Amino acid sequence: RVVDLSVVAKERGQERPLERELALIKVNGKGNDRLEALRLADAFRAQVIDANTEHFVFEITGRVSKIEQFIAIMRPLGLVEVCRTGVAAVNRGPEGM
Repeated sequence: RVVDLSVVAKERGQERPLERELALIKVNGKGNDRLEALRLADAFRAQVIDANTEHFVFEITGRVSKIEQFIAIMRPLGLVEVCRTGVAAVNRGPEGM
């Protein structure tokens, strides 16, 4: 079943739920673009999970806004492909659903 935890939290007077997303991002790059992609990936705490002399595949997790920013920054550096899981969330506090 699917539950919108934002609505549930609001109804219960609780804090917003914790939300995260995972994305795999492929970037082609050589020379300075390659170095810039690696530098930015480090700043965003993205992990290189596959690489060769022509491309990288980065794994990044975080809020949707962080993923969107990373994708936007990688676009001019040679963005090839993006695969996203969608948002996963859990309520804050000791109680379960």
